[in-house]
This record gives sequence, C-alpha cells and structure tokens, in this order.
Amino acid sequence: MYTELKPSRVETLCDGIFAIAMTLLVVSFNDLARWPAIMNEAQVRKEILDLLPDFAYYVQSFIILGAFWVEHHHQFQYIKHVDLTLLFINIFAFMFVALIPFSTMVVGDYGHTRIAAMLFEINLLISGALFCVHWIYAAKKPGIANERLDSKTVNFYIRKNLVVPIISAIAIGISIINPQVGSSMYFVVPIIIFLQRDK
Repeated sequence: MYTELKPSRVETLCDGIFAIAMTLLVVSFNDLARWPAIMNEAQVRKEILDLLPDFAYYVQSFIILGAFWVEHHHQFQYIKHVDLTLLFINIFAFMFVALIPFSTMVVGDYGHTRIAAMLFEINLLISGALFCVHWIYAAKKPGIANERLDSKTVNFYIRKNLVVPIISAIAIGISIINPQVGSSMYFVVPIIIFLQRDK
C-alpha cells in the first residue's frame, strides 16, 4: 500500500539528481581525453578554441538546469502533500533531467546535424513540459497545495514553466533549417526568466 511521501523527500531526490546532472555536464568536454600528451602553446590554444562549442552548450545546459532546480524549489514551498501521481510526474521529469548531460555531449560534438540538435531540444522540451505538468497538477489537485497558494501565483509559475518548452518548440522548428541557430535559442531563457521575476 502506498504511503504518502513528505515533500522534503522529493526535494532531497531532486537536489541529488540536479547536482549529479550539473556535474556530469563536464563530460561534454570529452575531447580532452584525446589530446596529445605533448603539445606546444599554439597547439594547446587551437585545442581550447575547438572546445568553444562544447563550452557554449555546457553554459546553456547548466543555466537551464539551474533554472529548473530554482523553480522546482520555489514551487515546493506551496506543496504540503505528495500523492502517487505527483511522485511519478517528478520521477519522469527527473529521468529526462538525468539525460541532459548526454544530449548536451551529443549536440556539443555534432551540433551541425539536425538529429543531434533536435535530440537536445526534445530532451529539454520534455523536461520542461513535465515540470509544467507537475505544477499544474499540484496546484489544481485538492489537498496537494497549501493555503498560501492563490490563482496569481499559480498563473505566474505556469508562465515560468512554459518558457523552456516554448523555446524548445521554436528551436526544433529552426533546427530543421539550421541546427546551430536552433540550439542557440536557449541563451534567451535566462533573460526571459529574469524579466518574469515579479508576480
């Protein structure tokens, strides 16, 4: 028989998964393992410059993971109970969060291809969509949210949760024509979230 979990248990799992995913983003610099043992300064400079696309995707993914984590933490301030449905929505969301280091590595190495760019963008689309579903379910299901939650707050976090899925959908469309431009769309995410900081 299912025993209701305390919200703090889900938050602890969330913290662990995000910490691991954000750390594993460094795997996107996998070319380092293939560097020659001996190089002169010009060769090292060239190798570092060749890593700039990987670094750009690393920064993008790190910021997006950070934004997901912050919003998830803020939303749990309004959640007093976690039922089985909410638990599994979070587990599925965490499953796709854990994939982000992999899709970041693929797009970092093969960002000029549509399949690599769209893998990355679909990964973020599903992750963001599941966090949006998590919030809507928690806000609308009786007994999940606490008494401090009002309709203004509900709509505020729905709008914030929709940022990454909407940007992802746009990026997927652009990537059909130009994969590198499509994936670069995520640099606007922190700007939009910053502009939405007030309810």
